[in-house]
Amino acid sequence: MQTRSGARDRRTQIIEAAIGQLAEHGDSGATFARIVEAGGLSSPGLISYHFADRGELLESVYLYVAELRRAANDRALAGSTDPVARLRTALRADTEFFAARPELFAAVVEAFHGLRDPAGRLKHLGETRSEDKMLELLRAAGEASATAASADPAETDLRSLALIIDGAQTQFLALLHRRPELDVEAFIRTLTRVALTGIGRAS
Repeated sequence: MQTRSGARDRRTQIIEAAIGQLAEHGDSGATFARIVEAGGLSSPGLISYHFADRGELLESVYLYVAELRRAANDRALAGSTDPVARLRTALRADTEFFAARPELFAAVVEAFHGLRDPAGRLKHLGETRSEDKMLELLRAAGEASATAASADPAETDLRSLALIIDGAQTQFLALLHRRPELDVEAFIRTLTRVALTGIGRAS
């Protein structure tokens, strides 16, 4: 009988194999047969044993990458208390996390578009977790940077800035999977400069 930890390890093995196939072949091309071959599994039945259907597998890929991302950012920010330093660190850590494994972002994009609600709409469209986290960091850095001569940036401006940062990062990471020659360091510098300028602080 398979232990709970063994089942968890097998699920992770399947998810990692699915990530590679989603990134390489897209949602429609990431067949169970390809996932089985890439993961060194004995048969497609193993996938069906651990995941009720393809939708559950895609959802698991989506959540798995989100948890890896969250953990990486938490590690990067651990022990950092200065709000501006935390903003700089978060921008770097988040971009470097996906730059180190571009297939993660590509797989999440495929899973995102493959997951639908009962009405056929994109299931995760409109989620704001990454945007809300960035808004929190921008707000704290903006408050720390404010002086008597310069008021805190307006909340609506900070929300717009968070959206701009999230959108720029999304586009860059989407391109990076196909264009690995892109300069990650230059992008991080530019994104950081945009963020700091947006909160009224020289970069």
